[in-house]
Amino acid sequence: MSTTYEQTTTTSSSVRPEIGVDQGYIRTIPGILKIVECVLDMIAFICASIFIWWGRYGGGWVQFVTISAFITTLVWFIFHLLKIVYRLPSQWRLIEFIYYCIYTVMLLIAAVVAAARGSWDASIGACAFFTFAATIVYAVDTFLMFKDWRSGTTTTITSGGGGTQSSTVVTTTEYETRTQY
Repeated sequence: MSTTYEQTTTTSSSVRPEIGVDQGYIRTIPGILKIVECVLDMIAFICASIFIWWGRYGGGWVQFVTISAFITTLVWFIFHLLKIVYRLPSQWRLIEFIYYCIYTVMLLIAAVVAAARGSWDASIGACAFFTFAATIVYAVDTFLMFKDWRSGTTTTITSGGGGTQSSTVVTTTEYETRTQY
């Protein structure tokens, strides 16, 4: 009687890209969405800041949400543009996904608050429109991040020089044993 054992060893290694400008990122869907998010956040913030007397009635919340979303989205955009996000230790795709989930909900609340006060001034109505538009763009970006996370794909680096490289080594060992009595 013989028994065959098989041992398989898989080793993968990846080379992290160098920090530098990834000009192709601007032409990708995540890059375009981040640019649109920043523009909509800034327009909504400006519209929320025009009518100064609604600050106590929800205007402060709308201003806080739109400017904080603008700043943090700009930081994420810079991290991706300079390929810094690939060099950071931790689950940054998950952290970015959680950030987008939270800001999608916060922008929706801010848009509802602005829509409720939209009859006070035209700038508040415009703020509601741009905040709803930003909410939709954030929701689309969040959905695409979730879809990528679910499929296990990663964001690829679009410019040359230093893409993620993987190598896999498979070792198979077979041997036979005999039972002795």
